Amino acid sequence: MSMNDLFARYEDECIPNLEPRSQRDYRNILVQLRATFGRFEPKEVTPRMVVDFLQVKKGRIHRNRMVTILSTVFKKAIGKWCIEDDLRNPCTGVERWPTRPRDRYVSTEEFEAFRATTCAQVQIAMDLALLTGQRQGDIIGLKWSQLKDNKIEIDQGKTGKKLAIVISPTVEKVLDRAWLMHPHWPREYVIRTKLGKRYSEDGFRAMWQRYCRQWENAGHERFHYHDLRAKSISDNPSFDNAYLLAGHIDPKMTRGVYDRNRREVQPLR
Repeated sequence: MSMNDLFARYEDECIPNLEPRSQRDYRNILVQLRATFGRFEPKEVTPRMVVDFLQVKKGRIHRNRMVTILSTVFKKAIGKWCIEDDLRNPCTGVERWPTRPRDRYVSTEEFEAFRATTCAQVQIAMDLALLTGQRQGDIIGLKWSQLKDNKIEIDQGKTGKKLAIVISPTVEKVLDRAWLMHPHWPREYVIRTKLGKRYSEDGFRAMWQRYCRQWENAGHERFHYHDLRAKSISDNPSFDNAYLLAGHIDPKMTRGVYDRNRREVQPLR
């Protein structure tokens, strides 16, 4: 058995369980892992080979991620597939490149100014991201049928976390705009194409990037759509509520990665 066999099994059994964008990213990474490790047998892959693989001048964080996936493949081979009794994970103990959480905070002024340059669909997607703190895939995949009993029912695509977000008056106004937008278009999705279909991840991203390029060319600092999720968490006056909206398993993720604004705190006396 070669590493190519393990990569193929991982691609067949594990990658289909991921979100579409993650599936694409993981498959691209497997292409690069195959080029470096594919011809070897699992026992032949050593920590030294992994350390050497990490030695790049550019793209160090991406290389970290590639090693994480390589490690995951070995964990499956050892803990689930049991291909060899004495197989060890060569990634264990290998020091990765240091990383810092993204700290880009989108101010309200930036949000409003950028929003004014975009089309109605993007404006609604931005408003819902800010108000609900949900990921892009869950926003563009939102159906009208998910609105029940004055709540938005969301099963988060990445974590499977089940949320029932109360439809506040502000959220209701955004949904009303979405309902009235192009009333002759079929209404299955809240944010929809001319055919009434949901935007694909790539399609929405291409539209977002087009506006980002215009924004950057006008002399502004660009930001990611995902930064709006961080803004929603950062601007929430209650950290506990922000954590629940985010749907994170561990509050350390909410506090350490997504809470980017300065929180007002009271002194002891």
